[in-house]
Amino acid sequence: MSKAIGIACRVPLEQRAALEQLLFFNGKQHRVRSGIEASIETYGVPEICEAEGGLTIRVGNVEGVQTLFALSDGGHPVGAAVFTRLGESRFVILHVGVQSPVHARSLGERRILRMLMHEIRETARRTRGVQAIELVYRRRAEARP
Repeated sequence: MSKAIGIACRVPLEQRAALEQLLFFNGKQHRVRSGIEASIETYGVPEICEAEGGLTIRVGNVEGVQTLFALSDGGHPVGAAVFTRLGESRFVILHVGVQSPVHARSLGERRILRMLMHEIRETARRTRGVQAIELVYRRRAEARP
């Protein structure tokens, strides 16, 4: 079996249970619990929704929310990063989830996270005016695109 991971903006509809597991029942969410709580308090609860023949994430009433998913070659979600542009100059990463199922374990969770962050950084570089990327889960965690 191939161990390739791709980046997509939607998850196949048949992967809803896997996406729920990744986002809401992730065994490692205790590590960033206070950040998750802060994000929910400030921006709202993330929700899985159908869009354009696939699944994506919306967060409360925040407009312009985008999600990047790391998918195995079988379409199984192994990572997600939910972000939005706030103001003219920054992207804010509202939620992040990564897990390594058996078929993706050799890639490692850190590598999957790096892939997602790289894609957000590249998107920020292509977006006029964005000067910083903020991660809600970490107080004062900011990077330049």
